[in-house]
Amino acid sequence: MSIYSIVLFLHIVGVLGLSVALGLEWTCNRQIRKIVLPEQIRVWTGILKGTNKVGFPSMLVTLITGIYMTAAVWGRTPWLIVTMAALVLMIILVRVTGPRLKALSSPAMVNNPLLWISIQIRMAIVPGIIFLKIAKPDLSGSLLTMGLAIVLGLASAWLMTYHARLTEQPRLIDQQ
Repeated sequence: MSIYSIVLFLHIVGVLGLSVALGLEWTCNRQIRKIVLPEQIRVWTGILKGTNKVGFPSMLVTLITGIYMTAAVWGRTPWLIVTMAALVLMIILVRVTGPRLKALSSPAMVNNPLLWISIQIRMAIVPGIIFLKIAKPDLSGSLLTMGLAIVLGLASAWLMTYHARLTEQPRLIDQQ
């Protein structure tokens, strides 16, 4: 067994942890929008706060192992440069939406479209990165792949917020 095999394993585990954190965040955001009673918000915001305990270490492991594999094996290939840029975009989106996630106990923040835009783009970037790692396209193919992932994330966020506005019912929690 080589060091590269161990690092690759840790990298995949990091990606899986990151995917779990994104899925939990998405589920919490979805459930918080449906809350009727004030007590329910504490449960979902508690789970949401716990996603950082999985998401941050997973992102860190993914980045460190990715940097190692880049330096040891891959070098500066176009698909890796685009992958690193996409990871930076994910970090920026987390930093921008972090304060809004912490304020989810406020009914006004529950319907903030930026939360959906952030999570949908981040969730679309992950399979985009996986595709880049498998296909290893040139720079134009890598940019096209990531651009398409981001557009799909934006489109799905728009559909989610549009659908929510159409089907939104009065919530008891808003009356406080």
